[in-house]
Amino acid sequence: MNSRQIKEHDAEQEQIARALDAKKRKKRLIRFAVWIGAALIVLIALYFILKSCGGEGERQSYSFDPLSEDYGEGFVSQSVDHDIFTDEEYADKDIGVYFYSDSVGYYYTTDDIDDAPYQAKLFIEYFDAAIHGDGKKLNTLFTDEYFENNGRPIRKYPDRFPMQKIYSAKVERVGTSTTTNTVEGTVIYEYYKVSFLLKDNNGAFRPDLPEPDGGSIPLVFDVMTLKGVSKINRITQIVYNR
Repeated sequence: MNSRQIKEHDAEQEQIARALDAKKRKKRLIRFAVWIGAALIVLIALYFILKSCGGEGERQSYSFDPLSEDYGEGFVSQSVDHDIFTDEEYADKDIGVYFYSDSVGYYYTTDDIDDAPYQAKLFIEYFDAAIHGDGKKLNTLFTDEYFENNGRPIRKYPDRFPMQKIYSAKVERVGTSTTTNTVEGTVIYEYYKVSFLLKDNNGAFRPDLPEPDGGSIPLVFDVMTLKGVSKINRITQIVYNR
């Protein structure tokens, strides 16, 4: 083999080597792209799994305040002095509270308040104050943090507001109890799904609610109990996955 043939042979071998290297690089790039694609699929799947796990338990950063929005003027006109119990139809409604905890149901009226557990007592007082338009009492059932609302203050109820024709109240614990030890004592945190019907809505308490035939719009109440006193720390809307 002469020098020319040797050079041609070496050039041919070099060309083959370059072609093999190019194929190897291409395979590595394809493999890398597959890995990136698989990782993206896993991340996207994880995102939707975590989102679906939230369900009703998803919490918003701020408390729900129905009075902060404009729901129009389609409400029944009612003065602060109007006695809703003069409405015979409403007077026959069930204004007690159905309270469910650990799949066990209880029924309470204001006559049972002394024997009710702390959390049930809170909701008995909550609905009784709303029914009687007792804003002064109602305000005492919330924590200061609720009204501060992470920098978006919620106005307190006026001492008196129009009475509310609330009935068929239902409270259901939907979250596991957790406890935290503080300087003041052990704090118990619980979550309750709260719903009720409202006849002849006057817009002073829950202007977001439809007439009774339209059903209720449940909310989740975050309840804190400290030294035998339960208070509402936050109210959130239920987020349903679509």
